[in-house]
Amino acid sequence: MKKSFMSVTLLVVSISMVVMFLCSSSAKAQTSSNFVYNQDGNTETVYTLDKSGKYLTRKLKYEFQKDANGNVIEKKAFRWNSAKETWSPYYVLNFTEQANSFIVEYALWDNKEGNFSANCQKVIYGKNIQNDFITYHAYCWDLASQSWQISHHLLAQSYLAIK
Repeated sequence: MKKSFMSVTLLVVSISMVVMFLCSSSAKAQTSSNFVYNQDGNTETVYTLDKSGKYLTRKLKYEFQKDANGNVIEKKAFRWNSAKETWSPYYVLNFTEQANSFIVEYALWDNKEGNFSANCQKVIYGKNIQNDFITYHAYCWDLASQSWQISHHLLAQSYLAIK
């Protein structure tokens, strides 16, 4: 009886030590990142831990717009302004899918203009009939000519052929 009691006690202690080890390593893994994410509907807020690791401070907020199929068509990013305690617009990404291409447009918030019109860029990914991306065209908005100017071009077939 005494021997079985000792065996049970030893088993419980062993299991407790294993559980403590697993919990401590998982807690360490969770706190090793200084970011905490909160998603609520079409909004995701990113918080950071302060130096003590006890308090959350706002960092970024993302607002998503989706089409009828649930695909993201717009992502707006906001930065937390701690002095004013408000969210300040940061950048916007617009996503457009067409028959043979996928377009991503990017613009920073322009405080002077009060809209997303600074550093405008666009990328067009061309697709083949199998829906594979085969071309990449990057553009920057040229203020002087008021038009898109190509900045990078890549043909994926040529790139993939090089080994």
